[in-house]
Amino acid sequence: MLQDQETASVSNIPLLKSIPDKVLKPIIQILKILITALVIYLVIRKLGWENIVSTVRSTNPLYAFYGLLCCVVSIFLGALQWHLIMHHKDVKIAYRETFELYNIGMFFNNIGTLAGDTVKVAYIKTRHSLGKLGFAATFLDRFAGLLALLVFAAVGCLFMIFSGEIHSANEILIAKVVLVLFLLMGIMSLFLMMRRLRRLVIKIIDKLPIPKKQVLNDVVAATGLTVHQMPFVATIGCLSLVIQALRIGTHIFSAAALGILTAHNIVYFFIFIPLIALFMIIPLPFGIRETIGGSLFSLTGIPVQSAFVMQFMATFIGVIGSLWGGIEFLMNRRSHTAKTEDVDG
Repeated sequence: MLQDQETASVSNIPLLKSIPDKVLKPIIQILKILITALVIYLVIRKLGWENIVSTVRSTNPLYAFYGLLCCVVSIFLGALQWHLIMHHKDVKIAYRETFELYNIGMFFNNIGTLAGDTVKVAYIKTRHSLGKLGFAATFLDRFAGLLALLVFAAVGCLFMIFSGEIHSANEILIAKVVLVLFLLMGIMSLFLMMRRLRRLVIKIIDKLPIPKKQVLNDVVAATGLTVHQMPFVATIGCLSLVIQALRIGTHIFSAAALGILTAHNIVYFFIFIPLIALFMIIPLPFGIRETIGGSLFSLTGIPVQSAFVMQFMATFIGVIGSLWGGIEFLMNRRSHTAKTEDVDG
């Protein structure tokens, strides 16, 4: 079901429309595996297998456990946040189901095969026929998380600017990117909170020559909030800050486990992790996000092999923390297959 939706979005590309889905699906998966294998090969070739092994062997398991603890707690709180938003948008499902779907989404986000948010919305649409409201709640949940991360990143950049720690052209560029992204998210927040602005957007959509206007208008209307809902918005905002602080904490403890965390580089985690999180929106093959993150942290003076190992370790911790989601997904697939066989029989 989920792979069918991913394949359907890819098959909208004109050059791929003539390829049957049964052929296209395995091609997409094989390409992702090949890209992952290529990235891992290039990383090993660049860093050296012996250097990677020696870095891993120096890992402090206690700090790695603290990172896993941060990850697990953030998943429980993240599921709670998504649950609160869904109930606010009249998607009334039990927390047990919310936790199940959230875990599945996190698992796929970590291994990079499917977009976790797409997985969650697909389940809500299939089980409860609430695709639009499920999308709206999931969008607001993701938006709250990204906004919280960018708050940390903006504060980190401002701290470095006022403390005179930004010197290189790369650091100046990163600071500008973060502050621009924060400004854009602020504008988006106004759009979500201002009903008149949303009405204006709906009117513009009606005049544009685009298909499925009503669906788009319904989604715009469903994602909206009002000023009267500020207590709820404030609650979600505070919860998001705690959740994202815990997720940054997973990376910080990964660095501590490798003995590379210092008072000087800790601020970079609050800047780089939000930027890396933006890549989680796209279902990139496993290894690409970690390679980008390792490259960023190597700019701070962290040894290259340690920076790369740290990022892969944080992802590995995330996979372990959300492993129950993978198990739930397999159980759901087995249950769906059994029901299909019963119907056919």
